[in-house]
Amino acid sequence: MTQRGSSKAAQIENLTRSLRATFQELRALGDALHADLGITAAMRAVLERATEGEPETVPQIARAKTVSRQHIQTVAAALAAKDLIAFADNPAHKRSPFVVPTPTGREDHAEMRRREAAILRRLALGFETEELVCSSAVLAKLHREIRTIRKEEETDDTE
Repeated sequence: MTQRGSSKAAQIENLTRSLRATFQELRALGDALHADLGITAAMRAVLERATEGEPETVPQIARAKTVSRQHIQTVAAALAAKDLIAFADNPAHKRSPFVVPTPTGREDHAEMRRREAAILRRLALGFETEELVCSSAVLAKLHREIRTIRKEEETDDTE
């Protein structure tokens, strides 16, 4: 291995390339797994937030997912058209309602989780517990470090 290839920065680059490739494969797998439900990976992500968390607005979901409000609005509109989410009054902000799951949305989300559980069990067969614990810790640390850099850059931009 070359000097560059063994540096920590090069290893982070390798890790981020693997993450992007893995994300694309995961997205494609999810799209295929849920194709009969007509739910894309983006739709699944918004439905998951609406189902598993506290009520949030479109801008709150967008900030949490680090995507544009317009993107989440488009996805939310598609979910609402399929009767998977609804918009509930937000007493704190009349023009920004909460995104909430409908009963159908809760049922579809539960079905997606059942399907995904089988895939997760299959994937788990190829790993030792220690590998998964270590990988999760590394990814959580990488996430925190990236978030710190982003916040620093946002602060620099506003000065």
